[in-house]
Amino acid sequence: MAPTSGPETSSSEVRFLYPDLSTELAGVALFQEVFWPRSGPELTRTREGFSIVVPRPPVDRMEYLFELRHQDGSRQLVCDPGNPKRAPSPFGDKSVLEFPEYHAPDWSRVAAYPRGESVDLEFACPGLNLSMPARIWSPAGVSSDRRLPLLLAFDGLEYDLYSQLTQFFDHEVNRGDLPLFRAALLHPVRRDQDYSASPGFTRVLSEEVIPQIEQLIPVRPGPAGRVAMGASLGAVAALHLQWERPGAVGGLLLQSGSFFNHHYFSQQLPFDPVERICMFTERIHQAAAAAAPVPAALTCGVVEGTLLASTAMASSLGRLRYSAEVHRLRDAHNWVAWRDAFDPHLKDLLIRVFG
Repeated sequence: MAPTSGPETSSSEVRFLYPDLSTELAGVALFQEVFWPRSGPELTRTREGFSIVVPRPPVDRMEYLFELRHQDGSRQLVCDPGNPKRAPSPFGDKSVLEFPEYHAPDWSRVAAYPRGESVDLEFACPGLNLSMPARIWSPAGVSSDRRLPLLLAFDGLEYDLYSQLTQFFDHEVNRGDLPLFRAALLHPVRRDQDYSASPGFTRVLSEEVIPQIEQLIPVRPGPAGRVAMGASLGAVAALHLQWERPGAVGGLLLQSGSFFNHHYFSQQLPFDPVERICMFTERIHQAAAAAAPVPAALTCGVVEGTLLASTAMASSLGRLRYSAEVHRLRDAHNWVAWRDAFDPHLKDLLIRVFG
């Protein structure tokens, strides 16, 4: 087995080591997102500390933590002290193991090109009794009164921070590989409640937020002037907007969508509106027709629990005359996986819809 920084890898196995020469720890487990259960397996005490050898997972990169179990029964999640590679997330950094097959997209490394203009603001949402933070991105050198198509990104501020979304826009527009457009990066205030097929949230988005965006920037009219994207619950919110408000958007990027129904993990979701998601997704599965089918690109990691649900959703959308396909990624449920799918899947969708 060839040593790497952190875990040791071969073509068939991975050895994880948590160095610990003391006897203060009661145990260590691998906390990760490519095996079941996610908290596990347990490492074995060795002379070096705690270690385990596991089969090489079917992914090109892997994010993980160590779960330390202390003598008093308390538990603590920590990064791998022997591995300097990190992936940031809203819940803190994770250690990253990159296998030889993994290559980050070139655009994510270099930003030596004109950057667009980003303006942070808040949209009043009287229907929700709150204000929604957002960021409006415009390409460099474009007149503020020029009418352009619009991309709506759910979890948009996180997409920008953890997936380099506007850097991708800048790179592709500067190269001439994407048409000119603007983007509204929306931030959820009550994510579990509002992104779970909420009729109230979709009404506010359609009747309050989008009109405010259109007052602020000139948007190309009609479905061909808008695309929506989201990941996990954000994908549910994007699809719910398009389904409940036909003509609101003309294309969808749905990444690792939480399209749960009573056959897929409905009892495992840790929040209350799970039944509302199930009712919404099953309404699509049972529908005889759709009011306004649009192109839809779905991406999902090959080791994700949402893969079955995404595959079923793509099948139902295809039956309803959406142009829908699931693209399987050799990664898991994380921001870098979603970033790495922008090219070609988001890129192709924007070209198809915006022209």
